[in-house]
Amino acid sequence: MVIEIGEKKSFSVFDPSIRFEHREFYEEIVSELNVIIPVCFYGEAIAVAVSENSTERDQITELMKSVENFSRQLLQITKKLFDQYYIAKEEQHESILHTTAYNKINTIDRNLLERTCDVRWWALETAFSECISFYENTKQNAVSILQILEEYPSRSEPHEPTTTEGKNASLSIADNLRNFSGLLRDGALKDFIERFKHHCLEFQGGEKDRKDLEDFLQNLVDLDSRISFACYRLEDIKNSYTLYRDLVIADSEGYIIANSNSLRRSEFLGIRVNDEDWFTRALKTHNGTEYIAQDICPSSVEEQLSLVYSTAVREDSDENGNVLGAMGIFFDFQGEAKIILDEYMPLTQAGIIQDGCYSMFTSSDGKIIASTDEDILEVGKRAHIPRNNRALADGEQVNTYMAFEGVDSAIFSSRTDGYLEYRGLGWSSHVILPKSHIFADTVQADEYYIESKELMNSNINPEINKQTYAKIQNDKNEIQLISLNGTIYASKMGKRGEQLGPIFKQITQSSNFITSKMEELLQEMAAVELQLNLRTLENFAKQAIDLIDRNLFERSADIRWWSTDEYFWKALLNPSEKEFMKASNRLKVINGSYTMYRNLVLADSNGIIKACSDTELMSELGGLDVSDHIWFQEGALTSQSNQYVVQDVMNSPLEKDKHRSLTYAGGIRENGNREGEAIGVLGILFDWDTEAKTILSTCLPKDRNGNVISGSVAVYVNRDFEVIETTDEVDFSVGSVLTLPTEVLALQSGEKVSGIFEFNDQKYIYGACRTKGYREYPGLNWIACVLRPISTNS
Repeated sequence: MVIEIGEKKSFSVFDPSIRFEHREFYEEIVSELNVIIPVCFYGEAIAVAVSENSTERDQITELMKSVENFSRQLLQITKKLFDQYYIAKEEQHESILHTTAYNKINTIDRNLLERTCDVRWWALETAFSECISFYENTKQNAVSILQILEEYPSRSEPHEPTTTEGKNASLSIADNLRNFSGLLRDGALKDFIERFKHHCLEFQGGEKDRKDLEDFLQNLVDLDSRISFACYRLEDIKNSYTLYRDLVIADSEGYIIANSNSLRRSEFLGIRVNDEDWFTRALKTHNGTEYIAQDICPSSVEEQLSLVYSTAVREDSDENGNVLGAMGIFFDFQGEAKIILDEYMPLTQAGIIQDGCYSMFTSSDGKIIASTDEDILEVGKRAHIPRNNRALADGEQVNTYMAFEGVDSAIFSSRTDGYLEYRGLGWSSHVILPKSHIFADTVQADEYYIESKELMNSNINPEINKQTYAKIQNDKNEIQLISLNGTIYASKMGKRGEQLGPIFKQITQSSNFITSKMEELLQEMAAVELQLNLRTLENFAKQAIDLIDRNLFERSADIRWWSTDEYFWKALLNPSEKEFMKASNRLKVINGSYTMYRNLVLADSNGIIKACSDTELMSELGGLDVSDHIWFQEGALTSQSNQYVVQDVMNSPLEKDKHRSLTYAGGIRENGNREGEAIGVLGILFDWDTEAKTILSTCLPKDRNGNVISGSVAVYVNRDFEVIETTDEVDFSVGSVLTLPTEVLALQSGEKVSGIFEFNDQKYIYGACRTKGYREYPGLNWIACVLRPISTNS
């Protein structure tokens, strides 16, 4: 049976979700209420027996009926109270788990947006266009060389070196020239060069033909060098961006010319991918701003399912140049998906996901593409979940109850709505948890050092609970007043009223017991609300720090790759206005593809700015001495291309109109070498405040109507607990230092905590999480804090 959680629901006391303690609790209250009503009936009977007139009888009877009425009201309130308790608990968990499912799909979308930037930029690398162009020219020249060899048939099959092995070694030189693409396979080109060199030495044709053969031999050597260099550059990319399994360059016929994965190079160079979607569609792109995303599917480049982004490689690496071939980048989707899916899942003390808890991604056609347990949720199979959870519209969220693997479970699903200009691939995220997890036991409010009365009156406690509490207090006071009036009236009756005294005493005792029990339950409900709110704030804080870490990991990859660009080292080795203008134009093209940067600057070895991406600022920044800037000093000390430095968020003369800048830097080395002394430094200025504030704004707590709770704030603080970005410039301004609780100060890498603390005479609940970095990016030891005020009613 499938139940949509959104349907109006009532929790019977016999519902399996109701805890045993609460059933017992309910029965105690009902039992006590069932005592009061017979007592009232008995009181009415006594009134008839002892009253001397109808006035006395009517007054006592009226008191008893009032007690009966309040008792019945309390019985109804008791029933509704359990509904309120479990519905509120369900709604809070629903909100948390909806957010969890959405965060997972949103995180993968944010990640894949970066991939669309990567492939478009990398395809403009000159080494790739030059490699394909030279390969095509050499292949064309092979036709005329073949004609020369055919003119000398007796010399076209020279003695072959005995060391030559492999499939292509068994072919004649003429056959190799006819099947030129075969020379890309398994070291065949190097073997062919040796064989062709031997042939040139024995060639006895005309001088012009000999010269053509020797020129062709040199072209073969140059081609081998260019292919090696293209592979070298692809390796540099992969070393900088570790979330790719392979990157490949293919010619216009679909033959792989170069790849980044050196361990598998001999297997894949020369294979043909002309029938693969990513390749054929890449050739049809109109310019360098377009890209192709091939959804999860098999590829001859990899043994596992592939997620490929591609675009055309164009002549002269010009965005509008003629198409020469294609670049395909094979994202480590499985590795990335595991990281994302494992996040926010309930764990055992051993740190593994609890039994019955699952998370998965499904494709647009409902097939599982990644999961936390492939024995239960097998990749490639359709997910056995309700149709409502599968047939989602963009951005839609659905949650249902059903039996999953024999366990009553809740399934929370969210479909992608893309991120910024990236529209996504129609994927959905699903989180599956046992129903018992939603209604699990909770802690007491006193663990957080807040008095029950303050918590009951706080804005954390839902208004309906406050109203119920007020109603119970009112009924309690009314019953006590009735009992008091009855006791006084009985005493006035003298000996006749003695039988009424015990009745009113019993009514007082029972009403006190009932209302105290109900108050206890309401206090527990408030404690549950507090705990769930604290958990929500912890998750928001973790989300805030994780998103910025992932974002800055990308920045650390960008700087490592861009620092090797030939336009920059050529300008520094051959300094001239023309060369620095080329460097500025190159920086401008990069910045156009990666809009999360405000500016990119190139400084020479003396720390003088020579080029920047924002050409309008060149008149101001050109010639500026940055030799005393941290990013330059540390960047100049790097000795390898896989090294980078970060200047933490602070003021920068490079951005006079900004209060804070975050700068990444890397050393420029001669000829783009991987090792060596820096001849200059590239600095990239991240659009810190825009990106950070956007992330923080998405992590603010919301009410049940989806509105941000008034007074809530989210901040990033650095290792000195100075606010470096905020959603509240008034009370938590950038540059101010927060006096955070000791539990926050003691957080270790990746740890999170929540609690209550006071700031500026206001009491807040908070969630905090310290960075743990992402992949090889260690983070900057920052903490994200999300706070919600506890405003109390008078």
